[in-house]
Amino acid sequence: MGNRTRIFLEIILIITLGFVVYSNSLNGRFVWDDYGLVKENNYIKSWSNLPKVITGSFGAGGGSGSNFYRPLQMLAHMAGYSLWGLDVRGYHLTSILLHILAAVAFYFFINILFSDRSLSFAASLFFIAHPINTEAVCYISGVSDPLSLLFMLLCLICYIKSRDLNNAALYILALLSFIFALLSKENAVILPLLVLLYHYAFRKSPEIKKLLPFFVILASYFILRSTLLSPFVHPQITFAGLLKRIPGFFAAITGYVRLLLLPFSLHIEYGDRLFKVTDPRAISGLLISLLLIATAFFKRKNNPFIFFSIAWFFIALLPVSNIYSINSSFMMEHWLYVPSLGFFLVLARWVTYPLKNKILAGLLKAFAATLLVFYSYLTIKQTEYWREPIAFCKRSLKYAPASWRFYNELGLEYANAARYEEAIAAYTKALEINPNLTGVYYNVAGAYQKVGRDKEALSMYNKAKDINSKFAREYYETGNAYMDSGKEKEAIASYRKALEIYPHNLELCNALASAYIIAGNYKEAIVLLKRALEIDNNSSLTHNNLAVAYYYTGKYDLAIQHCDKAIRLGYKVKPEFLSRLKPYHR
Repeated sequence: MGNRTRIFLEIILIITLGFVVYSNSLNGRFVWDDYGLVKENNYIKSWSNLPKVITGSFGAGGGSGSNFYRPLQMLAHMAGYSLWGLDVRGYHLTSILLHILAAVAFYFFINILFSDRSLSFAASLFFIAHPINTEAVCYISGVSDPLSLLFMLLCLICYIKSRDLNNAALYILALLSFIFALLSKENAVILPLLVLLYHYAFRKSPEIKKLLPFFVILASYFILRSTLLSPFVHPQITFAGLLKRIPGFFAAITGYVRLLLLPFSLHIEYGDRLFKVTDPRAISGLLISLLLIATAFFKRKNNPFIFFSIAWFFIALLPVSNIYSINSSFMMEHWLYVPSLGFFLVLARWVTYPLKNKILAGLLKAFAATLLVFYSYLTIKQTEYWREPIAFCKRSLKYAPASWRFYNELGLEYANAARYEEAIAAYTKALEINPNLTGVYYNVAGAYQKVGRDKEALSMYNKAKDINSKFAREYYETGNAYMDSGKEKEAIASYRKALEIYPHNLELCNALASAYIIAGNYKEAIVLLKRALEIDNNSSLTHNNLAVAYYYTGKYDLAIQHCDKAIRLGYKVKPEFLSRLKPYHR
């Protein structure tokens, strides 16, 4: 069989297997974050919102900001909405196609590295069929995983081929793919490390002039995220100190190895728990990590394959290791989407290793085929988990019975189905777990109203207001403390949290605006203060703060106008500021 014919047939088989194992998910419905990111996301419903998608945070169009910036995923959803509206089958089809394309890219990437089509074919089949990837593929909101991996692999392929062929066009494509990967998901920040891994593992001398642009792009991305895009994303939430999070990383290693070897009982919620250093899972994860890393370096000289596979696994885990806190959960299945390629490489090498003994070689092939059928069966079964929202919530609660999030989500789904008594029971359970959930109080109050229990509804509304007032005051006082100690960035984060609770509170608007002014964010301060004037146009403090903000942006006429207004309303403007304005009076 010719090389081209073989490649063609192998790719067809990869594509076919992808559709076979995931076709069941086409009939799935929106679940969990899919509502905010797709169904209720106003940004994706009109191309006129393109600037908001490019400059806004992930999920902002659905009314919930985040600390993630993934405009390419939002663009994919915009394109999907323009093609099939809210027909959920279109979004699932997109996820399946991207997963298949990632598997095909993986096939070519491995073949370029090792010139072994049996290895690349087996690894790609294992990757596309393994049930660990169902969360990334069946979950519409998880489409960023196959999207970013696709561009990461294209980047590596183009970079390696550009070196081999001395082709400038391929090199430019590699850089563009890196940018697209970053705009798909934050985990693409590891790409420069993967490029260095390629050079180190295979002893390829790097050219500084070709490596440098990767780090320039990465630095530009970090600068962009921390400056121009900072007003649009929520401050990073730190769930615990670094030393307290590290044992959780090793506990996750234990869990990940178990899921890759024995992919049973897969689910979305693993909890926001912390681990002690003496926890057996943390200890076993540490031992596994040390064993793997030692094996990698011991084998580096005579077996770069092992070194590359293990190093890929750990490098790809870095963005989701919670060393830099990104999520309350210590592990999630879709976080394995990129790291698992290292595992599939080792597994594929084991079942395709060339042996002289034909009987043993035949047994390995039979085992590989059986394992592939087994993985495919588990994946098809797992796709059912993601199909129906109520069943999805119930099964998630089976594995995470202390998750108030899923009890709340179950209540929402019951309410959507007009099963209000069951919704009330689910909401009540969520509040038993965490009695400070203002949103859940509003949810259960709405359910009480639907069944005519107005007295209980009013009680729930009052409890929500009490909690809101308490938390808003705590955030406000925390912001004041930060301001007193000169930590404007932290103060801004606290004030913004308080303002999210009470968006029409004049005191909070002015406190945040003052912090913006001190931090030099004058444009944000002006926008906020204009909003404050809509609340109370006769607020002397607001006019004074606007005068200061306008002064620092060079709009002296407006600064004088608002300063005069503040004085007329009785505000005692600082003499130093009046002196600064004096030269601009006409």
